Amino acid sequence: MGVLFIDMVGMRDKGVTGLSRLLAAFCIVAATAIFIAPPSTLADGNRIVIQPVSDDGLDEIEEPGLDDPFEGVNRVIFALNDTVDQIVLRPVALVYRTVLPRPLRKGVANFLNHARTPVTLANDILQGDMKRAETTMVRFFLNTVAGFGGLRDIAGEAGWEYHSEDFGQTLATYGVPSGPYIVAPILGPSTPRHLVGRAVDILANPWTWILWDATTLESISPTLGETISARDDALETLDATREGSPDYYVTIKSLYRQNRESEVNNGAVLEEELPDIPDVR
Repeated sequence: MGVLFIDMVGMRDKGVTGLSRLLAAFCIVAATAIFIAPPSTLADGNRIVIQPVSDDGLDEIEEPGLDDPFEGVNRVIFALNDTVDQIVLRPVALVYRTVLPRPLRKGVANFLNHARTPVTLANDILQGDMKRAETTMVRFFLNTVAGFGGLRDIAGEAGWEYHSEDFGQTLATYGVPSGPYIVAPILGPSTPRHLVGRAVDILANPWTWILWDATTLESISPTLGETISARDDALETLDATREGSPDYYVTIKSLYRQNRESEVNNGAVLEEELPDIPDVR
């Protein structure tokens, strides 16, 4: 999540509108990803091709439990992040929820998901998952045309379900290990693979280039919107987790691992392989 702001002289193109930039970036990402997409078949002869995750199985990718060799430092950063969350993010999310009725908040969340379509599409194709890539493209055009630019999820209502993909997931399909558990300042729970994936996704996000020469506030507005919307969605879940967890740090780490496993495997996770965590319901 996020938009990288870089103010560089000479990078302006005043003759191109924001909409045309977005559509152009979407097409470029799609064309580039299609060109370099891996085949979906296994190697034959001496040519090695890695097969991406299938739609219905976990055989191709197995995520082991996360090592936490930096637990001492991680706990310190986790405590600082949690303090910022409790002092700033949670109160802002509560105000956001109070000011905007649920339908409007849902529209904001839909638009933010819609704006991230080029990133999801590129990763769908890089993973060799053309079925999900097709779903992503159909959703983009349906919601752009009939969904008021993505404010309403018309495609989802028609049966084209939303999904997201990031470059960290793509790296996982090629067998790149996640690495140790890391709590990054502000960003929160992560791994080296996830952090690299985030950086690549920022560069692939059209908003990075659409807002390249904008003011700082304008450049970070998508990040702020995503952060506030996500925190609003997680209000009850995080409050219940905090209240029911004997060790909040360990619980969040376990939940992060489960969530990433689910994302990497397109939602398919074997319950018996998950670590025991406190019941927070």
